[in-house]
Amino acid sequence: MINSFVILLVKAGSFYKLIEIGVLSGIKFLFAPFLSFQLGYNFLQTIIVTTIGGLAGVLFFYYISEVLIALFKKIWPGIKVYFVKQKIHPVNEIKKSKKSFSKKNKFIVMTRRKYGLWGIAALTPVLLSIPLGTFLANKYYRNKKNVLFSLCISVLCWSIVMSSFYFIF
Repeated sequence: MINSFVILLVKAGSFYKLIEIGVLSGIKFLFAPFLSFQLGYNFLQTIIVTTIGGLAGVLFFYYISEVLIALFKKIWPGIKVYFVKQKIHPVNEIKKSKKSFSKKNKFIVMTRRKYGLWGIAALTPVLLSIPLGTFLANKYYRNKKNVLFSLCISVLCWSIVMSSFYFIF
């Protein structure tokens, strides 16, 4: 394993390729193993690079989301934001508009209620994207000890699964 990592770093021009794969792994993990194989990395190298990039993305977005949540609460204390489609009513028919939720929002709420932290962590790298999933995990489960651990385990498992999938097919 150490030899594979050394070979990974020694490849000519590989530094920019590593950065490219790492950034893609940290933002939209689903496509990173495919890019890694396209750039000429083998199976083990792909797992190492995508895992490191995904973990860096999780850590970065976890701490950035903490700052953003604290800033939002400081600027607008006590306000709850709902994204509502506004309907224009005639002056004599003023009604309260109902909250409308997209399919993605319904899916996230259902996953959170049914599976909790581990459900959000499992979906973060492939379906939700690392920035969104990490933000949701930080927002809803900030006081739990294993938030970062579950997100990191999820990235590692998905790295192995996606790399195996792309390697086989």
